[in-house]
Amino acid sequence: MSRHKMQAFVPFGLGDLEVEIAFDFTRGRPAAMYLRNGDPGYPADPDEVEFVSARLVDREADPVMQKMAGEWAEEYLAGDAGRALALEAAADADDLTREYAAELRRDA
Repeated sequence: MSRHKMQAFVPFGLGDLEVEIAFDFTRGRPAAMYLRNGDPGYPADPDEVEFVSARLVDREADPVMQKMAGEWAEEYLAGDAGRALALEAAADADDLTREYAAELRRDA
């Protein structure tokens, strides 16, 4: 499991408010048709995204506004569009981590 952050815009009132959403990402596992001993395998487990917190960016928010932004962010992350962006953010972070590890191995 890894923790990530992403930006989204909340459509409140007359203007959009920028929100930073923190979430936990757990990579799924691929399906296996058969086990090594020939037994039937198992279905794939999908990647999981779990809401952690949300905060308004560049704005002081009263507790009511902050609560509304958090509720919106949780619903957004559970929806298709938010989930897709979260999976993309987690994949980008994984790519950067792999590149950094490769650089460390080259330098060693």
